[in-house]
Amino acid sequence: MDNINSQPVKKKKKSNLFKRKQRAGYWFILPWVIGVIAFFLKPFAISFWYSFNEVIMGAEGFESKFVGIDNYKFLIVQDSSFLMNLWTVIQNTFQQVVICAVLSLFISVVLVQKFRGRTIYRAIYFLPVIMTSGVVYSLVSSVVGSSGLSGSNSAYMYSSFSITQLLVQGGVSAGIVTEITKFIDSIFAMIPNCGVPILLYISSLQKIPNSFYEAARVEGASTWDIFWKITVPKIAPVIFLNTVYIIVDATTSYGSGSGGNIMMQAIHTMGFGKTMQFGMSSAMAWMYFLAIALFLGISYLLIGRWAKKFDK
Repeated sequence: MDNINSQPVKKKKKSNLFKRKQRAGYWFILPWVIGVIAFFLKPFAISFWYSFNEVIMGAEGFESKFVGIDNYKFLIVQDSSFLMNLWTVIQNTFQQVVICAVLSLFISVVLVQKFRGRTIYRAIYFLPVIMTSGVVYSLVSSVVGSSGLSGSNSAYMYSSFSITQLLVQGGVSAGIVTEITKFIDSIFAMIPNCGVPILLYISSLQKIPNSFYEAARVEGASTWDIFWKITVPKIAPVIFLNTVYIIVDATTSYGSGSGGNIMMQAIHTMGFGKTMQFGMSSAMAWMYFLAIALFLGISYLLIGRWAKKFDK
C-alpha cells in the first residue's frame, strides 16, 4: 500500500519540476519576445506590405503603388538569377548542416575526454569564432587592407588561393582544381560556424552520468553501441538545437561566392543599391524567409520529433 500511495507523489513532484523548468524557459525568452514586439514587428509588417507594392523614394518619403503579386511573378518567372541563387544557398546550407553538425559532434566527443591540455584545445577550436566576429574582423581587415579580403571570399579570412596555384603549377586540370578549391573553401567557411555547436555539445555530453557508461561496459557493450545507445539519445535535443542554429547562421550570414550567402547580398543590393527597388527587395526577402521556414520545418519533422521522443 505504501508503494502504491507513493507513486502519485513522485509523478506530482516530477510534474512540478517540469513546470518550473518551463516557467524558467519563458523568463529567459521574455527579453527576446519584448524586443521582437518593440523593434521588429512593425518593420516586419511594413516589409510584407512593400512586397506587394512598387516603392520609390519621393520628395515626402517613400511612395508606394500597389501592384499585387507582380513582384513575386517577376522573381519566379522573369528573373533567372533569383531561383538559381536561392537553390545555391539551400544546397550550401544543407552541406553546412551535415558537415558542421557531424564535425562538431566528433570534435566534442574528443574534447570531452580527460587528457592533458584539453582546455587549450577547446579554446583553439573556439578561436575562429572570435577571429571572424564583427569587431575583430574589422580590425584585421583594416590592417590587411580591403584588397586582401575582397572578392568571392570577402566574408572569410581564409581561402585556398595557395593550394590552387600549387595544383595549377602541377598540371592538374582546371575542372578538378575548381572542385577541390570549392570543397576546401567550404571547409574554411564552416570552421567559424562550428565553435558554438561544439560548446553546446560539450555542455550536453558533460551532463550524461558516468554511471550510464559504467553500467553499459559491465554489460559488455562496445564503444560503438555506447555511442549510439547512450550518447546520441541523451544529446538528441542538443543535436536538434545545433541543427536549427547552423541553419539560421548559414542562411543569415553575409558574403558571396562558395563560402558566403549570395541571397543576403542580392536582397541588400536590390533594396539599397543603385536601383533601390524596395518592393522587389521585400518580395525577395519574404520568399527567402519562406524557404528558410520550410527548411526549418523539414528539420523539425526529421530531427526535432526524433529528439523530442528522447527528451520525454
